[in-house]
Amino acid sequence: MAQTEFHLSQALRDLIRRSGRWSPPDWVFLPASALVLAGLVALALNIRPGAVDAVVSDTQFIMEGEALGQLIPGPGTRFELTIGPAGEPLARLSATASFDAAGMLSAGVGAALPTEWEENAIGRIVRLEVEAQAAPDTRIDQVRLGYFTVGYGDSERTLKPVSPSWSTVGICYQVAPTAQANGVEWLGIWPGDAGDGEAVLVRSIRLTLEPQGDTMAQCEARLSPA
Repeated sequence: MAQTEFHLSQALRDLIRRSGRWSPPDWVFLPASALVLAGLVALALNIRPGAVDAVVSDTQFIMEGEALGQLIPGPGTRFELTIGPAGEPLARLSATASFDAAGMLSAGVGAALPTEWEENAIGRIVRLEVEAQAAPDTRIDQVRLGYFTVGYGDSERTLKPVSPSWSTVGICYQVAPTAQANGVEWLGIWPGDAGDGEAVLVRSIRLTLEPQGDTMAQCEARLSPA
């Protein structure tokens, strides 16, 4: 890195001199070039080439395909984007700590929800559905799903079954009418309670805002059977 900094600083200094403009002394130039380099490194670290965002509309938030790469593993969990047998991107989730030990301190593997979704969800019933299956050669048979409006109430961390075959599991949650869009609304998946590293695969995650005036019972009736 030191050699790269020297060459870049020398090149910038030569360019300024050739242009006929004032050339600053080293005590000005070298700290300035270091700041430029630091800025470039920070910019590079914050750019994720090929990142794909979730699809967001007035009533839906959908993560599937490469958008699953936007998932964030909370404390006690692991996540990686892998490729399924048909070449499709899949999220592989596992836990390194038991739910009893770490679950209440962590959302699990989750996704931060954008401000426009938060604003639309205030006072509404949200249906969270996850298409999942147990990873091959694992013994995992359940996950917990949760929806979090931090500061305004969270759903229960509800146990749902998973099997070696793909199935869709879900929960419904009533967002408080007093909630505010504060940039900390999340959905979360905790992969099994044991914390033994057994993995679950996720193919899609979908949030749906139920029609105005609908009840929790109507939402739950729309959930796909496990």
